[in-house]
Amino acid sequence: MPGEVMRRVVTVEVDGRSKIALNEEVSAGSYYQEIWAHDDVDQLGSDPGTEPHATVPAPGQTRFRMVSVPPHSEVQAEVAEIVARGEDVRLVMETDEEGWHRTETLDYVYVLDGPVELLVDDESVVIEPGDTVVQRSTNHAWRNHGDEPIRLLVFMAALR
Repeated sequence: MPGEVMRRVVTVEVDGRSKIALNEEVSAGSYYQEIWAHDDVDQLGSDPGTEPHATVPAPGQTRFRMVSVPPHSEVQAEVAEIVARGEDVRLVMETDEEGWHRTETLDYVYVLDGPVELLVDDESVVIEPGDTVVQRSTNHAWRNHGDEPIRLLVFMAALR
């Protein structure tokens, strides 16, 4: 997904008439591509390309993004490099060494490619393309056992 381009169309109402506000290509970052960010409860959202946004939304905020899950072998190699440099993996990757993380959000995840393994504290399940996950602020990790990145379409809402 790094460098991948997606078309984004955003509508708006101006003087009581609906209009196309944005019709453009959006480039991907390293692991995710921000499609839209909603930071202000009084607004309909803002263009993530023009304003800085926190990775994880705060209460009342949302994020809509395409996430790329690289093959687990690549993640392990990246972790080994970070550790060899003497850096804290959690500060560099925003997760621990094995990708475990938890956000105070309600996440709706639609699997575009796969399969991908979803791990929670005491069990795991293999998720296939077309499957949906409702992630309710729980500790979890994703494992891509294949040799190509897979994509997840994710909507995150911070409700607390």
